Amino acid sequence: MKRVLVSVYEKRGVESFVKGLIEEGWEIYSTGGTYKFLKGEGADVKRLDEITGFTELLGGRVKTLHPGVFAGILARRDRDTEEMEGLGLPLFDMVVVNLYPFSSGLMKNEEEQELIEKIDIGGVALVRAAAKNFKWVTVVITTDDYLPILEEIQKFGNTTEETRRRLAAKAFSITSYYDSLIFSRFNQELFPEHITFPMRLYEKLRYGENPHQRGAFYISPTSIWREMKVLQGKKLSFNNIADIASAWGLALDFEEPFCGIMKHQNPCGAAISENPKDAFLGALSGDPQSAFGGIVVFNMEVNSEAALEMKKIFLEVIVAPSFTKKAKEYLSKKKNLRLVALPFERKNIYEGKFFEGGMLVQERDKFCEEDFPIEWVVKPQKDRTADIYMAIRLSKALKSNSAVLVKDKKMLGGCGGQTSRVDAVRIACERSGKDVKDAVLATDGFFPFPDSIEVAHSFGVGVVVAPGGSKRDNIVAEKAKELGILFGFTVRRHFRH
Repeated sequence: MKRVLVSVYEKRGVESFVKGLIEEGWEIYSTGGTYKFLKGEGADVKRLDEITGFTELLGGRVKTLHPGVFAGILARRDRDTEEMEGLGLPLFDMVVVNLYPFSSGLMKNEEEQELIEKIDIGGVALVRAAAKNFKWVTVVITTDDYLPILEEIQKFGNTTEETRRRLAAKAFSITSYYDSLIFSRFNQELFPEHITFPMRLYEKLRYGENPHQRGAFYISPTSIWREMKVLQGKKLSFNNIADIASAWGLALDFEEPFCGIMKHQNPCGAAISENPKDAFLGALSGDPQSAFGGIVVFNMEVNSEAALEMKKIFLEVIVAPSFTKKAKEYLSKKKNLRLVALPFERKNIYEGKFFEGGMLVQERDKFCEEDFPIEWVVKPQKDRTADIYMAIRLSKALKSNSAVLVKDKKMLGGCGGQTSRVDAVRIACERSGKDVKDAVLATDGFFPFPDSIEVAHSFGVGVVVAPGGSKRDNIVAEKAKELGILFGFTVRRHFRH
C-alpha cells in the first residue's frame, strides 16, 4: 500500500486530491488542522501520532519533526527497507505540504513577532526530505500540481521518476525562495557574506531584447512592480519594462512636478511644470525626433489636456502614478499604446548588474541637493539653482560619458554613451539648437582637458558644472575664467555605465 503525508496551510483543493488518492488505494496520514479539515470533508485519514506516539507540542510549533516520520520519507527502497521493517515504521511515497504564508505577512508589513510565527520549520524540512529522495518519493508543494499528479497515478499507479525529479526541482526552488524572503526581511548588513534576492516569475515575455532571445520578468514580492497596473495596450515587452524602470528611476529623482521622455533607457526630453500638459510639451521640445516611439513618464497625475497632446505622436508607453478618467478615455483611442500606473516610491536600497557567473551590487545612487554642494570657480550672480540641479539629475540618468543642457527648467539637449567627454559636450550642444545660449551644462564626470570648456563656450553656454577629480582641474578652471563661463565643481559624480 502506498502512503501519503498531508500537512498543508493552504487547503484549497486538497480534499478532492486526497479523496482521489484514497480511491486509488493510497493511505493518508495527516496532522493538526489538516487532519480536522479532511475528516470534516469525509476523507478516511489517519493521525500522524499513530506513528510518532506523541501529540503536537508547543501549541502546534512541533508536529512532524520526528525520526519515525523522516525515516519513512528518506528511506531508500533498495537498501533501507529491512531496517524500516525491523523498526516497525511505515514508508511514505508522497509528501503533500505547502508553507506558512511568510510572504503575505511581509507584504502586509506585519510586526516582527507576527512574521516570526509565519516562518515554517517542519514544512520546509518535510519538503526538502521528500525532494532529496525523489527517486522513490513524490513531493507536492503547490495546489496546481494536484490534478496532473492524480491523473498520472490513475494511469500508471504512481508518478513517474521523471515527474518526481521535476517536482523535486520545483520544491527546492520554492524553499530557496522562501528562505530568501526571510533573509531579506531580517538582514541588516549592506554587503553580507552571502546574498540572495527573492524574485518570483511575474510573466514570461514574448521574447527578450531581440526576437531570437527568450525572456521573462521576475519581481520581488515587496517591490513596487507588484503594484503596477497596465491599464491598456499590448503586453509589455522586455525592452518596454527596461525603459519603464529607467524612466521611473529618473522621475523619482524629482520632487517637483516632472515629465520626462526616455528612449533606449536615456532621457531625450524633460521639463518641470505644475501643469502636466506644459510639462509634456516642454519635454517634447527638447528632442521631438527622438521622442517618436519613446516612453513618457510623469511623477504626477496625467490629465485630459496632457492626454490630448500625447495623442498626436506615436508613443510606446506612458507611465504615471495615475490618470484621470478623461485622460484614459482619450488615450484609449490608441489601442496599442500602453498606459501604466506605477506608484512613485522606492523600497530597494540595492542596484546591480548581472553577468556570466556573477553580479555587481551597490547602494542605489541617490540624489539629494543637500548632499551635492558645488564649489564655484566663478559663481552665477542670478539664481540658476533649479536648472543646475535639473541638469545634474538628467546627466545622472544618461549613460556615461554624458552631457546635458537645461534652460528654464527644460532639457534642451543631451548626449550619453560616448567614449569621449568632449564629444558628449559637442553633441549635446548641437542638439540644443539656438536656445543653447546662456544654458546650463552638466556632465557626469570630470573634464580631463579644457577642450570641453572651449566647446561649450563656442556654443554660448553660460554655466557649466562638472565633478572635480582630474589632475588638470586647475587648468580647466583657469580656462573657464578666461572664457567668462560660470563654472563650478560638484563634489560627487554620477557615472552610469
